[in-house]
Amino acid sequence: MHCIVTATDGSETADRAIDFAADLAARLGADLVLTHVVSSSTLSASPTSRGHPQPDLTAMGRVENVAISEVLTDTASDILDKARDRAMARGARHVESEIRAGSPAETIVAVAQEHQAEAIVLGRRGRGRLAGLLLGSVSQQVATMAHCPVILIP
Repeated sequence: MHCIVTATDGSETADRAIDFAADLAARLGADLVLTHVVSSSTLSASPTSRGHPQPDLTAMGRVENVAISEVLTDTASDILDKARDRAMARGARHVESEIRAGSPAETIVAVAQEHQAEAIVLGRRGRGRLAGLLLGSVSQQVATMAHCPVILIP
């Protein structure tokens, strides 16, 4: 195995997936690609949309004089920096990180295809529990669309 992809939203479940993926990458000498997907619906939803963090982000953006997309990118960078540090502490040696925008499941699968990954490791549930119940979790969607094995971590 030469490449493993894992996605993180900064949740505890995603941290457990990072730990598993990093351990696996370290044992196999594989590259580890970490990704955080900023949902395109989050970027395009109106500031008053229910279920989205836009009202808080919009207010923060006004105070800090930055765009919502910049706040989301900064947050994603922080999440990926922590994930990278976590993975390297577990012994992963070749760690890349990528911020992407789009549909989370489709984007994770695209990242795995681009890197010719032999496995995708995901937390079974992330931050979006209600959306997962209503729409199917991202991990379930990835498992049905992926070209390679998907390992789900509880």
